[in-house]
Amino acid sequence: MNPRTVRKTRELEGRRGDILASAERLFSKHGYFKTSMTDIAEAAEFAIGTVYQFFKSKEDIYISLIEAKMEEYAKLVEARVSSARTATAKIEAVIRTKLEYFERNRDFFRIYVSEWAGFEWTVKSAFGERCWKRYQEQLDLASDLIRAGMKAGEFRTMEPTEAAYALHGMLNSTIYLWILNAKPTTSLAAKSESLASLFFHGVVPPSGRRRNSS
Repeated sequence: MNPRTVRKTRELEGRRGDILASAERLFSKHGYFKTSMTDIAEAAEFAIGTVYQFFKSKEDIYISLIEAKMEEYAKLVEARVSSARTATAKIEAVIRTKLEYFERNRDFFRIYVSEWAGFEWTVKSAFGERCWKRYQEQLDLASDLIRAGMKAGEFRTMEPTEAAYALHGMLNSTIYLWILNAKPTTSLAAKSESLASLFFHGVVPPSGRRRNSS
């Protein structure tokens, strides 16, 4: 690739990045439905026609942002999981990373939660296969980690896929309620230890003996 082509490619990537960054700021401040393509073009200081050269619609911009966030999150998870030595530590890394990431990007994901109303039970219909595939990869990762933990004797025998859905379902519900809270009084990431304990140990006392309910 010659220098001129490289320079042109970087210029186009820069313009696309400017549009996405401007859209994210507007979506976070005003919401998805109250932001128009014209608003995004003005914020990015581009003509509306330039924006349409990169994205066919506002939904396309938002989906691209979601994809970028999911990819960024996936890379963080991959790095932390790879540095953990046991299956238990790897699952703990998944939990901690997910809560930290959503807390750090609260304003953006508040749109996803409040205006699109959901996580795994709506993302497939709302955003199509592009985002659902990336979310499925996270479920597959959790399944693989649980399966490895079973093989190593760290976890009891269970259905890995169901356990993965239970893990992310628990995390998603916690994130959902925390983000909807106008003024959270606690850190989302601070919940990682208690949620990890709940996932690994459930609600039954360590001895396995339940108290008499009568």
